[in-house]
Amino acid sequence: MNDRRADDEADRGPRDRDEGAGPRGVDTRFLQLEMSRVLYAEAEAVAKPAFRELLLEAAKNHLRTRFGSRITRLAQVAVDELLTDIEASLDVEDRIGRRRDAGGADDRVREALARSTGAASPAERRPRRGPAPRQRRR
Repeated sequence: MNDRRADDEADRGPRDRDEGAGPRGVDTRFLQLEMSRVLYAEAEAVAKPAFRELLLEAAKNHLRTRFGSRITRLAQVAVDELLTDIEASLDVEDRIGRRRDAGGADDRVREALARSTGAASPAERRPRRGPAPRQRRR
């Protein structure tokens, strides 16, 4: 695996590494008499990152040239799948919200607890229709 942390540290110029920092961490390099060295150090600090950016741009352009329509179709498939998942999640959220708004479980819990005082529920008070259920033989 390519660990870029070491590269990033090497890419940092003296300004980023606190070289030339004066008392209390104040950057005093621009007060130096050898301004050419300061400017060159800045140029060195940005050269590698700028080169990487150019390589990235060139790679993107080449990929677009070679696989442009395929990349677009692949991206569309991935986006469609993501949007389908998002819509499904939003539908579930909506259903749960509507159920909560209807007071479904809370009302039923209150009713269940109220029934425990010995009062028969409407379902328990209704006469059974049809034949009595058979008991299992052992």
